[in-house]
Amino acid sequence: MAVKRTSKHLAVSGLMVTLFATLGGCASVAVPTEQVELTRNAVSRAVTADATQFAPVEMKSAQDKLYKVERALGEQDFAQARLLAEQAEADADLAERKARALRAQQQLKEARQGIEVLRQEMLQAPDAIVSPSR
Repeated sequence: MAVKRTSKHLAVSGLMVTLFATLGGCASVAVPTEQVELTRNAVSRAVTADATQFAPVEMKSAQDKLYKVERALGEQDFAQARLLAEQAEADADLAERKARALRAQQQLKEARQGIEVLRQEMLQAPDAIVSPSR
C-alpha cells in the first residue's frame, strides 16, 4: 500500500512539475516587438537601397520571412516569430549591402567609361583643349 501511494504521489508530482515548467516556458517568451521593428526597418532600408533590383533573391527571402513573422505573431508563436525576424533582418541586411555594392560597382564602371570617352576625345584633338577663360 505504501509503495502504491508513493508511486502515485511521484507520478502526480512529476506531472505537476512538467506542467509548471511548460507553462513557465510559455510565459517567459515575450512578444518580440523590438526585433520585429528592427526587421521591418532593415527590410525598408533594403528596399530604399534598390535591393529588389540588385539583390532580388536575398530581398525575396527577407520579405517572405517577414510575412512568416506576421503569421507566427498571429498564432502567438513568439519564439518562432523572433527566430524568423532575426533571419529576415539578416537577409535584409545582406540584400541592402549587396545592392549598395553592386550599385557602387555600376557607378564605378560608368565613371571609367566616361573617363575613357574623354581620354579618346583628348587624343583625337589635342589642339582643341580649351584653356579656362579669365
